[in-house]
Parts: sequence; structure tokens; C-alpha cells
Amino acid sequence: MIAKLLIYGVLLTALAILISSTARIGLAVFSVPNGDNFALINGVVSDDIPNEQQLYEEPPILPINQRKVAVKNGEKGPQGVSDVLPRLFELPRRTIDPTNLPYKCGVILIQHHIPGQEGAAIDDWIRGLIDSNDDIGATYISSADAGSKEAFVAEINEQIDMKGEFYWTVLGSGEHGLALAIDGDVLRRLRENMEERGCQLVAMSMFSEPLDYNMKQTRQMFAECKNCTVTEFTEKLESGSDVSWRGQLDYFLYNTGEIEALDNKVKVKDAITKLRDYYDLVLLDGKDDFSKEILRVTGWKSPDGEEIVAAGVNDMEIGGLRYSKQMVKQYNKFDAKNGDADFCDALNHIYYNDLAFLFNQ
Repeated sequence: MIAKLLIYGVLLTALAILISSTARIGLAVFSVPNGDNFALINGVVSDDIPNEQQLYEEPPILPINQRKVAVKNGEKGPQGVSDVLPRLFELPRRTIDPTNLPYKCGVILIQHHIPGQEGAAIDDWIRGLIDSNDDIGATYISSADAGSKEAFVAEINEQIDMKGEFYWTVLGSGEHGLALAIDGDVLRRLRENMEERGCQLVAMSMFSEPLDYNMKQTRQMFAECKNCTVTEFTEKLESGSDVSWRGQLDYFLYNTGEIEALDNKVKVKDAITKLRDYYDLVLLDGKDDFSKEILRVTGWKSPDGEEIVAAGVNDMEIGGLRYSKQMVKQYNKFDAKNGDADFCDALNHIYYNDLAFLFNQ
């Protein structure tokens, strides 16, 4: 009888250990999806989940599953929505003091990789803006016109070395433009030079939500594909095989140069750090009007009161090509692989008090 009781005791102890270990493993799996969990605390991305003290003292960026936990914990109480979400919007970043506007002189850097007709419309509007305000002596320098990154950077250096009174220069950085993984020093030197002259650098970067960006890129790729049939293009894109798909995160960090083989959380950390350190305005297409921001900063008049017209990228048909459910599935795979999903998630946390975005994940 005593022997049986001892056996039962051992079994119960082992069962308790097994249940406890399973619970801890389950919690870890739920808290760290694919090992890609990270928290951004005072500008430093950590591989560790914030501990309880950090959650109350520091403003973390929570990954999707942790936000769901916050929602499940209710509107109030520890780790609940009202307790966690407000701190997501307290991360420090560069801002523009509206009481100092408009600036009297300076450089506006406009960086974007919005594909196709809408990206071209942005560039055309900027040129029209310069033409409409020719009395203030503004100059427009486009990386696409420069033809190479080296030529574009050389033109920026000419602005830094320019002697005499400075007025306004607008820099359009897209194709052949800056790669912020290595070109942060260009912006630092440009900002220092402008401040020494009593002028300002306004660095602006524009992004799109991932699905919107992917649809625009599909439209552009199809338009540029020579001798492509609709069937061939569709099958190749839907399969994802042998498709070169560079996302916004890679364009921002590396432009059209070689992409470093880094973990996505490292790339997101680098991009967010660069944006917070060097950029005054970070805008999401569809949520902000970049033209109004430029007019607000400079005090210029809009070209004939014109507004930028969206290029209708959400049309389901592109010529004979149709967006499909399988394309959207492939977009999601692209975004997970190249880091755009995590990057745009971080942008929405830091730059937009968008509770609907958080709840809908």
C-alpha cells in the first residue's frame, strides 16, 4: 500500500512539472512568433519582451500577438488596452515647431519610392510648384535626372559648399537617390550647413500601406514588361517564383543597391532609427497630404491651386490583367519576407494615433 502511494506521488509530481513546462512553452510560443518579437524602447530594439517594470516605465512597440493579448485583457486594468496603447505613441522623434513656420530658406528633401503613375504625379507636382514660385529662386534637383547616385550626392554636396545667400532647394530622392543604410551622414552634414546659414533642412519620407504599394508595383511591372502576355505575367506573380520584389523597407535602406542579408527585425530597427534621427516628416500615402505639408513649411503658393490626383491604383483591372486573391496571398508572403509588414506596422505605431489599425490586426 505504501509503495503504491509513493508511486502515485511520483506520478503526480511528474504530471505537475509537465503541465507547468507545457504552459510556459505555450506562453513563449504565443508571445514570440517565429522568434521575431522585438520591443522598441527609447530607440533601442531589444530581442526580449518588455518585463513588467519596462511596460510601466517605457513606451514599447508591441508585436501583433501581444496587442491581441492587450485587447483580450479588456479596456481597463493591468496590461489592458487603456493601460498599454497610450505608451505606444510616446516615442521621441524629430518634429517641426509650427510656431516657426514658414521657414525663410532651406532644403526640402522629398524621398519616396511610390511606383507608377502616382509616384510620377508627385514628381510632376513638385516641378509645377517650383515653376509657380520662381520669384523665390527655388531650385529642383531630382535623383532620377541625375542618372546615378554618385551624381545626385555630388549635387547635394554643391548645395552644402555653395557660398553666399541661400534660398530654397528641393531634392527629389527616388531612383538613383539616397540609401539610408549608408547615407545618413549626407543628411547630417546638410542639416548642419543649413542651420549655420540660418536656414532649415526639412527631410520628408513617404510610404504606402503594403497592399496599396504592392498593387502599384504590380501595375508598374506589368506596364514595363515587354512582350508579356497576361497569362504569363499572372502565373509568374501568383507563383512567386523568380520574382524580384523589392519592398519599401529595402528601398529606404538600400535604394536600388545590393540588399544586405539581415534579419527583418534588424532592418526595421535600422530604418526606424534613421527615420527618427534624420526625418522631420514621415508620411503614409492616403493618410497625409504631402503637398499641404510642403506649403505649410515654405509658405509657397500651390501651382494654380492644383491638387495631386490619385492614379486609381485600386482598380481591379490593369489593362487585361486583374488583381486576384492569389496575388494578394503572394503579396502577404512578399511583405513577410522583405520586412514591409513589420516596418509599416512600426510606422503606424510611432507616427499615427490609429487605434483602429491596432484593433484590426
